[in-house]
Amino acid sequence: MAVPVPAGGPASVAWAAALTTLVNSLEAIINQQQTRAAAYLRAGATQSLSSATWTSLLLSVEDFDDDPDGIGGHSTSVNTSRYTARYAGWYRVGGGVGFASNATGNRACRWAVNGTLVDGSPTIMPACNGLATDVPSRSILIFLNANDYLEIQGYQSSGSPLNTTIVGGDSTSISISWERPAS
Repeated sequence: MAVPVPAGGPASVAWAAALTTLVNSLEAIINQQQTRAAAYLRAGATQSLSSATWTSLLLSVEDFDDDPDGIGGHSTSVNTSRYTARYAGWYRVGGGVGFASNATGNRACRWAVNGTLVDGSPTIMPACNGLATDVPSRSILIFLNANDYLEIQGYQSSGSPLNTTIVGGDSTSISISWERPAS
């Protein structure tokens, strides 16, 4: 946005140029805040999880996946368990895992960056008999460098393979939103 130059000579021109630079910088900051990276991803099919094994969960449905350059951080065809950061910074993450009904053992979920556990992220609970067991993840801030990938992982200890669920509120899902830069 160009600022009009008031009458008054070269000093006014320099002042108007500086003010124009400031206004343009403020507009860029406002636009970045309005279009920060964010996504909401869900499982589109059940997934069988082996007993006593952490498993990265597939997220084939994108309710939205947006960032300032319009590319997004998730693919519905390649590595669908991953959200790949396009911008370094702190991301707020939340979500959960739904497990089919089975009364034996525990159910859990956790966050992983580049396949490695995020300390302090696991949640665990006993299985529910006769109902699906929904395990909410911790809603936390996680630092991601550009090209790091984030996954939600599920775990169950029923003694045999167990499916996740995709029915309504029991569906595995994650939400992610860039919150602030690395500094």
